[in-house]
Amino acid sequence: MQVGIPAPTQAVVTDLAKPSVKKINSAKLKKQPFGTQSVKPLWTQWEPTMDSSFIFYLLAGLLVAIGIAGILLPALPGLPLVFSGLLLAAWTDDFQRVGWLPLLALGVMTLVSVLVDIVASALGARGLGASRQAMLGAIVGSLVGLLFLPWGLLAGPFFGALLGEYWQTRKLGLATKVGLATWLGLVIAVALKLGLAVAMLGLFALAWWW
Repeated sequence: MQVGIPAPTQAVVTDLAKPSVKKINSAKLKKQPFGTQSVKPLWTQWEPTMDSSFIFYLLAGLLVAIGIAGILLPALPGLPLVFSGLLLAAWTDDFQRVGWLPLLALGVMTLVSVLVDIVASALGARGLGASRQAMLGAIVGSLVGLLFLPWGLLAGPFFGALLGEYWQTRKLGLATKVGLATWLGLVIAVALKLGLAVAMLGLFALAWWW
């Protein structure tokens, strides 16, 4: 006479006999050799969420706007700030639209802008042996000229450098030459940097949309 196992008890025994799927998956992961798991780069391990992306894009736009203003103001690093804003926007998008090649080109343009500042200063007031007071006067004149746009932006550096050089040397002729040289150097530098800014924004937009 065979003794049968009740149905509920038999179901429990069957379930216990089945291998645990979680344990099997865990065992498979343990058997994977070291280094086969995909590891994200350090700069992408923390990715912005949907809520924080808007803040980062807003900050990127603010950096670009301040950078463009810095092209007109000698006291601010113009194109480096523009590049920082564009780099932040590309990072926020996880570099999906704008890759490393366009960013490299933007970085080269930023370096060119720094060289433009150096060359403009060498060919401008410093080339005539202008004093530090003349350079400081040009910066102050540019800031004051913002209160009298648009002509103040052009006349401010000239009169600022002239007054600064005259304060140092008490020679009106030399101060006038320094003022003109400073004005010419700033105008050339601003024109070149504005062209670079337009090219950088155009390149970024092209990479972003296409």
